[in-house]
Formats: sequence, C-alpha cells, structure tokens
Amino acid sequence: MFKQHRITKIIGGSLVAISLGLSPTFLFPSKSIAQEMEQNQNQNQENVTIEDMTGNAEEYVGQQVTVRSTIQEELGDTGFILQNNQLFGGSPVLVFNPLNRSLNRPSEDVPIQVTGTVQQFVIDDLEREYGLTIDRELYTDYENQPAIIADNLALAPTIEQLAENPADYYDQAIAVEGEIGEYLSSNMFALYQDGWLDNLGLLITDVNQDLSKDNNAFEQGKSVVVTGVVRPFDADILRQDSDLGWSAEQIEEFESRYTQRPVIAAEQVYIRSDNK
Repeated sequence: MFKQHRITKIIGGSLVAISLGLSPTFLFPSKSIAQEMEQNQNQNQENVTIEDMTGNAEEYVGQQVTVRSTIQEELGDTGFILQNNQLFGGSPVLVFNPLNRSLNRPSEDVPIQVTGTVQQFVIDDLEREYGLTIDRELYTDYENQPAIIADNLALAPTIEQLAENPADYYDQAIAVEGEIGEYLSSNMFALYQDGWLDNLGLLITDVNQDLSKDNNAFEQGKSVVVTGVVRPFDADILRQDSDLGWSAEQIEEFESRYTQRPVIAAEQVYIRSDNK
C-alpha cells in the first residue's frame, strides 16, 4: 500500500533542516511542544540550526537555536554536553536546563532536540534569574563561555528506533524527522526514514494542517519534522476517519501490519528547508 536529517531553522513556520538526530518522564506543565516552539519562534524569528553553527560560538550569542544530538555527558540535574563535532566548530557544547525539564531517555544513543538561546554562561546571573544553587565545580570549564539555555527539550529518536521499541516512547512527546510517504486521508500520512529498508514507516495522525494535494509544501517525498505524542496503534482511528473510505476488510488488513507499530498523534508538522 505504501511506497517506500538534521536540526532545523524555524522561519515563518518552517523547520529548516540540519543534519543528524535525561531522565524521569518529560512533561510540559501546560504547553505542548508545538505551542512552545511557536512561542519561541515568535520571540525570535531567526532560529539557527546545527548546520549553521560551524563558526565561533560567540557569533551566536543572543540567538535562538534548535539542535539535535546525543548527549556526551550529564552535569548534575540541570546540564549536559552535546556529542556533536559540527557544533561551534567542534567545541564542547553545554546545554543548561534551568527549568529542570526531564526526559525519559530509553538509551544513551537516542538523540534529543533542544531549543534555546545562546548566552554567556555566568553562574551568578543564572542563579539570580532562576533561583538556583549551581554546583560550581561541575561547571568550572564553562564559566563565561557560550552555552545554550534550554527553553524546550524533546526526545528525538529515529523512525527506526521508534518502530523497534515503541513501548519506550508511549505517551511521550517527541520530535521525529522523515519523509512524507503516501497520504491515507486529509489528516493522516505515512512517514519514512531515508536509508531504512521498510515498506510500512510510521503512521502520523491528527494533523490539523492543510495536507491537500494542492499544497505543494506537504507533497510526497518532502522532508519534515513532526512533533507530537507517541501512542499504540488503534484501528479505531481508521474507522473514525470519514475521509478514509476504507472497507472493514481493508482496515483489518492494515491493522494486521500496523498492530506492533507506534502511531504519532501530531501536534505540528514542519517542512525542512533542504527539500528539493
């Protein structure tokens, strides 16, 4: 039925592609990932991505960035070092998480996505602003150096990681990238990972954006980043979709293949700017 990567720059609602990619369950107090990303975008329209961050770190102070990477080292409960040689010309990148937002990271090789502002890491200023007591010994090497002060954190597994271990991600908010496959209805499509030999992909549901054939931004093959929540597959989502028009037999056949696959209930779909 179906045919058969990078952090991004957010400008005017699109996520510009970058190359790829904690610990109790991560929950936002009152806002969804999409809402927070939109708020961050409105506060600073120019959101630099990992591919752009190849120069000296000081060049990006004051700018909002979105980066995806695995974690090299954790520094207490509020900081970690990203493992990515592309960032800041290969220098270690400190991410400081002052609001102590946590992620249930299934394994160390699962990337995370961070959105935040680059600023000089000054312990006295951060303690005063956020009411924290920071372990100065942990951050000796980073004092007065540029760091990313996180506004938003999300798990950023690959589609393959999601498909292989879905239970690790159920009910968690994530940001996952891939290519749009076949559309099933006006708010449902399959998402594929480039280079992964699989003819099913992942099912993306509950999309509230214009996915019509006349909207070239979301045509098949386009690279996107989807934010949302991971759920177990439930055939009721097919039965309740009035646009689908499938028979009971078609739904049953689809269900037989997707039973073990997670579904992403989408909050937002962002187009990556490297689309051809």
